[in-house]
Amino acid sequence: MGEIVVEKSLEVEAPALAIWEEMMKVSSWPEWKPFMKKAGVSGYDSLTCGAKIKMSVMVGGSASVPLSATVIEFNRPERLVWEGGVKGLFHAVHSFDFKSMGDKTRVTSREEFNGVLTGVVQLMVTKDDLERLHEQWLIAIKKRMERE
Repeated sequence: MGEIVVEKSLEVEAPALAIWEEMMKVSSWPEWKPFMKKAGVSGYDSLTCGAKIKMSVMVGGSASVPLSATVIEFNRPERLVWEGGVKGLFHAVHSFDFKSMGDKTRVTSREEFNGVLTGVVQLMVTKDDLERLHEQWLIAIKKRMERE
C-alpha cells in the first residue's frame, strides 16, 4: 500500500481567529486561491463536523479535478481536518493547524494520501505537484490576510 505525506508551514501576520474566519468562507476560496475553480459546502450552512466540501482544483496541469471531502475535525480556531476518497483504495486526510504566536499565526497544511491506488495516482499527480499546491494554498492565505 502506497503513502504520500505533504506538510508545509508559513507564518501569517494575522491572528488565528481571523484566519479561521476567512477559511470558513468556502464559497469565496476561488476568489483568492488561483488554483481553485469552484468551492462550496453541501448539507450544512457552513463548515462544521460532518459538512461536505465540494471543490474543483487545478493540480499539475490545466484540467481541474473535482474533489469532495467531509470535515472530520473542527476545533475553532486551532485545527480543521477533512477527508476524502475511499479508504483502502485512495484516501486523503487534509489538516490545517493554526498556532497563535502573538499577532502572528503559524499555519500548517498537511495531507496524507494512502491506499493501493496511491502509486497509480502519483503517475498523474506527483508529490512535487502536491507540495506546490500546498505552498500555493499557504501563500494565498498569507496574501489574503496581509492584504491591508
